[in-house]
Amino acid sequence: MATLSAGGAVTHDLYVSPAGTGPDSETQAYLPPSAVLVPATGHLYVAADGSDSNPGTQKEPLKTIARADALARPGYVVHVAPGTYNVSAPSANSNGIKTTKSGTAENRIRFVSDVPNGAKIVVSGTGTAWNSMGNYVDIEGFDISGTGRIGLASGGAHMSFKNNLVHDLTISGGCTGGGGAGILTNGKLGNVVIDSNVVRNIGAQMSGSCNKVQGIYISNANNIVSNNLVSGVAAVGIHQWHGATASTIVNNKVFGNMAGILLGQGDAGATSAGSANNYVANNTVYDNTTYGIYEFGKVGGNNRYVDNLVSSSKKNYRVKGSVTDSGAGK
Repeated sequence: MATLSAGGAVTHDLYVSPAGTGPDSETQAYLPPSAVLVPATGHLYVAADGSDSNPGTQKEPLKTIARADALARPGYVVHVAPGTYNVSAPSANSNGIKTTKSGTAENRIRFVSDVPNGAKIVVSGTGTAWNSMGNYVDIEGFDISGTGRIGLASGGAHMSFKNNLVHDLTISGGCTGGGGAGILTNGKLGNVVIDSNVVRNIGAQMSGSCNKVQGIYISNANNIVSNNLVSGVAAVGIHQWHGATASTIVNNKVFGNMAGILLGQGDAGATSAGSANNYVANNTVYDNTTYGIYEFGKVGGNNRYVDNLVSSSKKNYRVKGSVTDSGAGK
């Protein structure tokens, strides 16, 4: 039903039904010339004891995130109830969950664990727990663990991963060329926000013997990595590579890894300009076995390191960029 507010804005109450048969036929309303149409928001619900033949209402929830994705439209919120969601990714390039729908800049699609870290996604096999291929999508508050090689991956652009717990990925496929990561950005466009996540124990049993397993792995441009806690990673806590450039890496705590933060490009997607225009600031980086913050591979100019507290690594800094540091020296 459409409602015209005192301010001239129209809002819609939406109901999700299996074949679009819900009571959503009365969404036409006369708008005066000055009226502003407020984007409609739909809500879908997922529960471990739900059914994908349900309509996805709060009383009749769906069972899988994939089915909710199939029903979602721009502006929708997918609510995932507490519980354990076992998913299978049997091969290195397979996905336990693959979501493909896109939102828009004004109407994002949000997947939300209604209780922070209460929705627990446990992946079996050697692949990725959740690969989100859509643009303008937010994934918030999930607990991700299991035997796979990647926890959360962004194949899309303009995404966000916030307040997730990605932990104890055992990388059962071993230290192969495919590598592994707690959180990965791998789409063509980037513009991903990775904020306030806890990433810990990612291939921890391989520490010192595998350089292909990272905590947060950035492989494209214009990403923001902020306020994360990263520890117990086999190789690097926060790692740029491939075509990564123009990253903002701020306010993270990175400790207990083989290395802390790496900036650089290499392999597929690397450019002649190298990784440039990066801003690394206000991070606390300590107790990493080799380097605290370092550059490696193809590195361009205008990389700034500002007010980081870096200590207790074999070498705290190995960079050519400008360093203004409030902690330990180079």
